[in-house]
Amino acid sequence: MTKQRGFTLTEMMVTIAIIGIIAAVAWPAYERQSAKGRRADAAMALSSARQALIAFRSDNGSYPADAATALDELQNYRPTAPNTPAVDCKNGRGYQITAGGVDSCEGYYTIEVTAADVNSFDLEATPTNTRGDECSTLTLDHLGTRGSTGGPVDRCWAQ
Repeated sequence: MTKQRGFTLTEMMVTIAIIGIIAAVAWPAYERQSAKGRRADAAMALSSARQALIAFRSDNGSYPADAATALDELQNYRPTAPNTPAVDCKNGRGYQITAGGVDSCEGYYTIEVTAADVNSFDLEATPTNTRGDECSTLTLDHLGTRGSTGGPVDRCWAQ
């Protein structure tokens, strides 16, 4: 009589249950970190867009007169000097110009100028796909005031 080798059904079920428990704990943590990385992409794009509009004001004495003009100027102004190496994503900007407007470097967010006049502006980063992120929209104004819809500002802007 030979001894049979292998796993019993009980051993297999216990192993699968352990793997399921580990996955149930790890997956939400993975999703939170992924969302945090996507928000970092938006934060960089908003900060760079703010710097570009501040550069416009430095050159022209005021911010663009309206939101449409401000959005156009984001295509012309760079937050870094023209002769400096382009360390951020596209042509020395922390955002990219696309056919649809202005997007974050990785394309996770669309950047919009929601309000603008000669004295101020408001920027908004709207996710292209939320994937269950509590911090859906991030905002930034001319003073550097950060905002968020859907979650606490300090957590949504944390990097």
